[in-house]
Amino acid sequence: MIDESSEQYKIFDNLWEGKTPKGFNINKKNSFRSRMKNSCHQEGLEYSKINSYLVYSGLSKKLDEDTIIKNDIKITSPPRRHLRKF
Repeated sequence: MIDESSEQYKIFDNLWEGKTPKGFNINKKNSFRSRMKNSCHQEGLEYSKINSYLVYSGLSKKLDEDTIIKNDIKITSPPRRHLRKF
């Protein structure tokens, strides 16, 4: 399911472990995991490494046609209030 040899997974794994060129940085690890925990909860997923990768890679939420990507950040503008389907 998850290709662990892909470049995106290797980048994610380095961020997950807090790995930097000079060694390991615990503050970077903690801040990245905190962001992933918040993102998982916003997506309605339980916090785990696998779910964090799915959120990080964008596989948990397929990109809609109204999604804009700016600097590796995926921005989805919600539909207008009168066009929403409840």
